[in-house]
Amino acid sequence: MQNYLTQLITDMHKSAEKVPQSKIPEGEFDPEYMMELEESGEEPMSHWFGLVKEQFPPSERLSEEQLIQMAAELEKLWKAYSFYPDFPDGLPAKRRYELMREYLDHPTQHWPGGWQHHFEFCDYDSSHCPFGDEFCRCKEFNT
Repeated sequence: MQNYLTQLITDMHKSAEKVPQSKIPEGEFDPEYMMELEESGEEPMSHWFGLVKEQFPPSERLSEEQLIQMAAELEKLWKAYSFYPDFPDGLPAKRRYELMREYLDHPTQHWPGGWQHHFEFCDYDSSHCPFGDEFCRCKEFNT
């Protein structure tokens, strides 16, 4: 499995090097930028990365060390595309990996030029919290 993960990490690094960039020079405002954003449309994250969810093994097939490694590598890939996962402090690597893996099918717009897109994963309903009881941040809003 480790050989496969090493190749997958190499593919993730290659994807991070191919992030689509804006045609508008950095630091300049141009009304055409809005057109560029509109033209990019929403696609699954996997479309932007060029990597599909099926390439990422289910968490049950990975060791704790591999889960830590893969969660960190996925976070790096997301950040290369200006996608920022918002996790509670201390959330285990297994859950971080699972959430990011599932979101590969999530439609989103990639904004060339580095506009940041934050993903909270949570709809603030503590009965359906994706982080589980121990890491649920929505409980503080429901009291």
